[in-house]
Amino acid sequence: MKSKARIALLLFSTALVLAPSIVVAEDPLEAFGALVEGRWTAGDSRQEFEWGVGRRAVRARSYYKTEQGWTLVGEGMWFWDPAQEVIRGVVVAMAMPIDLFEYRSEVQENEIVHDLAAHGPAGGKFVERWRFAGDEYHWTLEGGPEPMTATYRRD
Repeated sequence: MKSKARIALLLFSTALVLAPSIVVAEDPLEAFGALVEGRWTAGDSRQEFEWGVGRRAVRARSYYKTEQGWTLVGEGMWFWDPAQEVIRGVVVAMAMPIDLFEYRSEVQENEIVHDLAAHGPAGGKFVERWRFAGDEYHWTLEGGPEPMTATYRRD
């Protein structure tokens, strides 16, 4: 009987020693989604972000304002890629000089920094930044002839 008690105690102590080393990594996409979730507008441009299936993706839609209302011009998603250990995004677009955007994104406190490969007539490599402050974010695109900027406000 004493040997069974010793085995049980040994198994219990081993479990206690191993348990603290089992750490669930924080999901980087959770921080991304917490910043972007919602609808954001800057003049004639609107961005909408929502959680996808099981909070394993963030869906995005881009709109442009016309006389008839808001017209969908882009759609895509961001997700955590465990093989490359990076947040990746892909957005397809129409009615712009870019057909496809490929993102590699990193959350740095209240800023998301994207290494961006844009494909199409105005394509190239860019750095896109979203700096969040309360219910707005400042957008910049660097790498073209001139930096582009806008301030989006949460609707």
